[in-house]
Amino acid sequence: MKKHMSVSLSALLALTLFCVPVMAEQETEAEKAPARKIGVLTMLNMTEDEMGAYEKALRTAVRQLRKEGAVETDFFKSNRPSGGNKPSRPRAEHEIVFYDTLDAMLMALNAGDIENMLVYESTADYIDTPELEAMGRITDTDNPGHFEEMMKSGLMANDFAFMMMEDNTALRDEFNDAIAAIKEDGTLEKLVEEHIDKAVADKSATPAVELPSFEGADTIKVAVTGSLPPMDYVGPDGAPAGFSTAVLAEIANRLGKNIEIVVVDSVGRAAALASGVVDAVFWTRTNEMSNRMNTEDEDARKERKESGKAQMSDEELEVLDQIEEEIDFGSYGSLDMPEGTIITDSYYSDQIVPVALQTTIDRIKAAQ
Repeated sequence: MKKHMSVSLSALLALTLFCVPVMAEQETEAEKAPARKIGVLTMLNMTEDEMGAYEKALRTAVRQLRKEGAVETDFFKSNRPSGGNKPSRPRAEHEIVFYDTLDAMLMALNAGDIENMLVYESTADYIDTPELEAMGRITDTDNPGHFEEMMKSGLMANDFAFMMMEDNTALRDEFNDAIAAIKEDGTLEKLVEEHIDKAVADKSATPAVELPSFEGADTIKVAVTGSLPPMDYVGPDGAPAGFSTAVLAEIANRLGKNIEIVVVDSVGRAAALASGVVDAVFWTRTNEMSNRMNTEDEDARKERKESGKAQMSDEELEVLDQIEEEIDFGSYGSLDMPEGTIITDSYYSDQIVPVALQTTIDRIKAAQ
């Protein structure tokens, strides 16, 4: 299966690529550049305080990963003019602008209302045009060290899963069994190839998905937004499509139950679940490392931490300490989950990248 690395926190990785302040002590507030506006889909569900803490942690992590050749970007350069010691005008702080749909965010980008927008790498590739470019992709090095793996699978990972209410553990367990089965028999890999890889390569509309029907069987209602092609998508005719819907169709086949798709906006997903309008919703921002750590007892977590530290350099350990002053890896997987909810195992992971107009990127590069 094609490997995809991700923020929904990784979204914040993208913020750092454009928004690292470089401020001399003697400079005044009046000398600051205007805030850079960055578009984010409202499904990220992060408070300003949380976003600030993770942005700082990710800035620290990415700087170290750049040194190790795991991140291809030069957006952390300080913009100092050549031949001098005085820094140039400081980079602007970022201002987040939330959008309910990808179309609305694209319109804002093209209109110049935002400088860049944060989307999943697969989505960035799907909407790619000569006028747009995605930056800040995380590369796969030949021999990744423990620090690199920890950052990718913990701090920068963003998994796709289904969220349910905590009193619906039976349904969660059924979904987990089905997800495990489609991973084991190769079905999931085929779905990725057909509904993500092929759709991205052909720049074609994501194929419609026919949900199975079982007469007399229970019906599971699942909320989707249709805002993340080619993963979560609803066609112009209202027909469900996309990779996540294809996964749902396979889960329905394994369970022998019917799936009914309910289209909601991003901010309405949690309310639809809590009110009983739906039984499950698409959800992101869980990640592999956090899910593992959340299920470990204190002794197991301590042993994992000490084992990992033994595999890191002194410099990496120092960076890790700085990161852990801002965030707790063990709580990241459930940070934005509403109270009283549970989540299934993941079925896909992806990196979040900043996408900007090519003219904007050319201007930023020229300034450096």
